[in-house]
Amino acid sequence: MAIKSKQWDYFHRTTDQKEQMNVLIDASHSGQTPLPGFSRLLSIVINLYAIATDKEERDTAQGKLGILERRLEHIFSDSLQAVYIGRINTESRLEFYYYAKPGGTPHRQLAEKVMAEYPKYRWIASEREDADWSFYEYLKPNQVEKLYSKNNVLLQSLAEKGDRFGIPREVYHWLRFASGDDLRKAADEAKQLGYTVVNSDMDANKATYPHTLILSKIHPIAVKAMNDSVRELYNLTHSFSGKYEGWGTDIRQKLWRRLTDKIGGRRLLLLAGALLLLSTAAMLFARL
Repeated sequence: MAIKSKQWDYFHRTTDQKEQMNVLIDASHSGQTPLPGFSRLLSIVINLYAIATDKEERDTAQGKLGILERRLEHIFSDSLQAVYIGRINTESRLEFYYYAKPGGTPHRQLAEKVMAEYPKYRWIASEREDADWSFYEYLKPNQVEKLYSKNNVLLQSLAEKGDRFGIPREVYHWLRFASGDDLRKAADEAKQLGYTVVNSDMDANKATYPHTLILSKIHPIAVKAMNDSVRELYNLTHSFSGKYEGWGTDIRQKLWRRLTDKIGGRRLLLLAGALLLLSTAAMLFARL
């Protein structure tokens, strides 16, 4: 089997039962048929209560769980040629998922070799037939969740540049529409939601969505705030058959003056859409 480059999407999801979870999925399998023969869905589920109630465990949990994740992936890959497709985090548990071919050493036996070094962690291993990769389909992000994933990439990039997230600032959003009438209606509704219209324009070179609307709103930069804004504006844009393109903001950091000097005083603006070219290594940093 040829080794495929992984493409990690990381996003927040609220289930129909109102459970809050963070999902990591290898999107490199999206839009393709399931890998031939990889019909077994394997899982390792770790109870996180031991971490929540033990301060020492809680303080070191991120590093330990990152190592645990990599070790499980490696042992299943080496022994079963299993494919790691993602994980789910909730407040009470951490779930890892893999697809493998039938046969071979039971993955519980392999996991025991790794989990023996984590005696405080309660865990279970399970497997079932899933030749159609229905669970992978369940994990895949919907359109709004794909935007959440882009938010995480952009926020990670801002953090690496030293941004001080707690400082409120203008956040700009780009929306596109097929007609000027749709744009005007969307702008009126956006104002009622507390957004300011920065600019509206038409680009004749854009055949499908030639009308551009730029909105802004002042608030701190944070995952929940950005996800709430993106969901709100995605729904608004969708109601007028438009397209939400992304957001950007000014970086706020102690070295701001030095940076503006370097770029000739121009605004340093980051667009979420441009960050699709970030390397897989940057995404792996957000895995835990």
